[in-house]
Amino acid sequence: MKHVRHAVCVGLALVVAAAPGTAPVKAQLPGAPQQAAALDLLFDQGKRLYDAFEYDKAVPVFDQLIIAITSSGADRPDLLVQTYEMRARARFALGDASGAEQDFAALLAIRPDFRLGEGISPRVVALFDGVRKLTIGHLMLSSTPAGEVVIDGRAYTVPTEPVVIDLVAGDHRLVVNRPGFSQLDQPVSITASNTTELTLTLERISASLTVVSVPAGAEVVIDGTPRGQTEPGPTATGPSAPLVVADIPLGQHRIELRRECYVTLSLPMNVTQDVVTEPLELARAVATVRLQSPAADAIVFVDGEQQGPVRERSTLTVCEGRRVIEVRGREGRFVDRRDWPRGATETLNATLRAAFPIVAARGSAALPPDQLREAVERALSGAPALLVYAPVQAELDAVLRKHNAPDNWLGGPQTGAGPAALPRAAVRDLGQRIAADLGTQGVAAVAVGAEAYEATVVLLAAGSGDPDVLTVHTADAASQRRVAERIGAPLPPIVRPSLEVSAVDVAGVSGAVVVRAGAAAASAGFAAGDVIVGAAGAPVASVADLRAVVSRLESAGGLQVDLKGAGGETRTITAPVSMVIDTIPLRDPAILYNRALLDLRRAAATASGPVATAASNLNLAVVELRLGNYDGALQALGRVQLEEGAGVAAGTVAYLRGLCLEAAGRTSEARTAFSAAAEAAEARLASEGPLIAPLARARLELIR
Repeated sequence: MKHVRHAVCVGLALVVAAAPGTAPVKAQLPGAPQQAAALDLLFDQGKRLYDAFEYDKAVPVFDQLIIAITSSGADRPDLLVQTYEMRARARFALGDASGAEQDFAALLAIRPDFRLGEGISPRVVALFDGVRKLTIGHLMLSSTPAGEVVIDGRAYTVPTEPVVIDLVAGDHRLVVNRPGFSQLDQPVSITASNTTELTLTLERISASLTVVSVPAGAEVVIDGTPRGQTEPGPTATGPSAPLVVADIPLGQHRIELRRECYVTLSLPMNVTQDVVTEPLELARAVATVRLQSPAADAIVFVDGEQQGPVRERSTLTVCEGRRVIEVRGREGRFVDRRDWPRGATETLNATLRAAFPIVAARGSAALPPDQLREAVERALSGAPALLVYAPVQAELDAVLRKHNAPDNWLGGPQTGAGPAALPRAAVRDLGQRIAADLGTQGVAAVAVGAEAYEATVVLLAAGSGDPDVLTVHTADAASQRRVAERIGAPLPPIVRPSLEVSAVDVAGVSGAVVVRAGAAAASAGFAAGDVIVGAAGAPVASVADLRAVVSRLESAGGLQVDLKGAGGETRTITAPVSMVIDTIPLRDPAILYNRALLDLRRAAATASGPVATAASNLNLAVVELRLGNYDGALQALGRVQLEEGAGVAAGTVAYLRGLCLEAAGRTSEARTAFSAAAEAAEARLASEGPLIAPLARARLELIR
């Protein structure tokens, strides 16, 4: 009989002898899959030799296979056990009982619970049983609670009822490392053929909590500490997937489930073992808001999130707690900032006001910028025409980054009380761009004042280069009311009724003495020297009384006037009343010119009739000039067509045009405009204002 002529080299090449008359098998082992296949191939070759009763050839093959498995570190315990078994049986067949015993002992060291299969020679079985009796002992083991026990690195599942585990005689290490229980690590001695009984009772030191919520997305808080959030389950509206929170100490705990728009669920729990909850259902915590607004196309926002137009979202469901509800439209905004209790239902009248978001704030240690913004918003909430409010911070930050706005661009330091960091034209341009991006009519800045709770408020309308500055006491209702009244005060009339007469008060004379009468007034019966002693059935003792009566007239027409002539005779005439244009002052501390700019832009856009159109554009030009927007003022003046004459007339337009051109540095054109104004002998800056001609001549002297 030929001997096997080749050896195995694990990791390089495996060459094994084939059956007689066949070529040797060669398997390369560069990696684990190829190595496993080569080992299996070698075992199959050895078994074929065994089955062919060629035991002397099979033993060397099994020798080489055992060397290959043990020297390579291949994790093939089952193959190694089978190889030891086959080699033991082959050795026994060759009369090597001692070698067979050694192989069975090695096998049992790997697999103490091994048993020979059916159909094996009783003599081999007897030999195996003899080795087993001398090698293997038994551990009768139970565990409370049931679970995994590791003996010498091998895991066994141990129930509460005793189970027998076969182990090689000798010392062993038993380890239990189970979540929620104290660790157990102890030696166990086993004697051959004997049974050692051992009962494990594990001490529970912590437990796990498995939470299922309805709906998903609930934050689980244990004793005030967040421990995770439930994830969506199989269906969008059904119970969540289980959230397992481990290592909860035994004892009393407070379990809370929190989710936005839901009532916090709070449960006491005495944890003595692992807990799996039934689905915990959270109740909705919402309020109902009904919106009423004439601006049906305006867009509704809740906490900065767009909800849709008012006409589609006239009823809102909002989560309980502090919410900011906004309505944003072309004409302005509505902002409601409050705490909504669960179950509340309320109607909000969303009237839009010209919006001035607070884009810069200088706070203090006692009043940080965000609190200062909201304090000013509350303090000025009663202003009927203007909304000064704290914008959504994320939106504001994005816009300010986009335009790289310096902190004190509206005034220093950081806001309104001092000079701005930018020139007037740059302030106007930056303010207009920021307002456009925020979709508002202007911007605002606030700063803490010299006294506690005092705040300086800076208002800059889009297109203005010169802000208005107010001071409000955020804790004083009277101060807030005064500022709100000032913001909401109407502009002086820009169209007023007129008798087309000039009258003065004369000492010792009761009534208004006529000094000049226009053509229409003269035709009606007015003459210089007449004394107006009554109008519309009311006595007139002074010019103020006359103006009070005339100012109450709302349209052109006739007015019954009582006159006393130079000789003392009295007569009553019907004086013609006409509507004439007037102008607001260029400088008046009582007027908020940034607010006036918005009003006059709206008036110019909606005016009907020649008088209203001319008056709104002329006064818009006055305000644009006052706020440094000279191009805008010139455009407005270009839309005004007035005739030469007395009062506010063509000479007034020429003079204002000259002021705009002079301020814009267009000196030559300014001279031309002032020269035309100097020729308007009867034109006035306002209906009761100074004559234009001397004002124009004074400007010509300055710009020679």
